Amino acid sequence: MGFDAERSARIAAMQEAARPVWETTGDSDALQQFLKDNECHGVEAVFVTMGLLNCDLAEAQQAFLNAPCRNAERSFHNHAMDLLEQAADTDA
Repeated sequence: MGFDAERSARIAAMQEAARPVWETTGDSDALQQFLKDNECHGVEAVFVTMGLLNCDLAEAQQAFLNAPCRNAERSFHNHAMDLLEQAADTDA
């Protein structure tokens, strides 16, 4: 996925800032808490996670959405998915 230069630079900088947390703890919840505490959310947090965990998008999203500190994001995601499902049901 391509990003503009500014977003790519933010992701790269946050990966380097978060690397010690990941290397020290190996805990994806601790990583997500660090990212949240440092105002890294959404797509950027998922891509930072992908880079640090050296994983695919699905695994990074799972680490992001399953972290206790990401309850608000998970609730928003689940609500959006429910609305999309309802919309699909009414179109059928």
